[in-house]
Amino acid sequence: MYMCETVVNMVMKPKTVFADHDFSSKKEKKIEDELLRNISKYNPTLKNILKVERLLSKYKEFKSKAHLTKKLDVTMRPPVLNVILKYLERSNKVLLDKDGSIIWIHASPAAKKSWEKVVPL
Repeated sequence: MYMCETVVNMVMKPKTVFADHDFSSKKEKKIEDELLRNISKYNPTLKNILKVERLLSKYKEFKSKAHLTKKLDVTMRPPVLNVILKYLERSNKVLLDKDGSIIWIHASPAAKKSWEKVVPL
C-alpha cells in the first residue's frame, strides 16, 4: 500500500478521522471531495505529513506558510504543503487563520475533556 493510499483511506473513513464532523451539508461534502482529489493529485507522503505535524506541534504558531516552509528541513512543493495543511485543518489539529497564520490547536484527550466543561461567557 502506498502512502497516498493510506492518507486517502484515512480521509475516506470520516468516523475514524473526522469523528466530530457532520458531512451532511453540501459545502462540507464539496470540501471533502476537493481534499480527496488534491491528495491523489499531489501525493503527500506520510513522512511529509508527520514532518509538518511535528514542526507545528513544536512551534505552535507560524505567521505564514513562508515561515513554515523556512523551518522545514526539506523543500516541499507549495501544493503538497497546502494539501497537508488542509488535511490537518480538517482533522482539527491546526487552525488556518484568514490572515495566513497557522496555529497548532490539537490537544491531548484530557485537555479536550476539560475544554468541554468550560462555561462560555
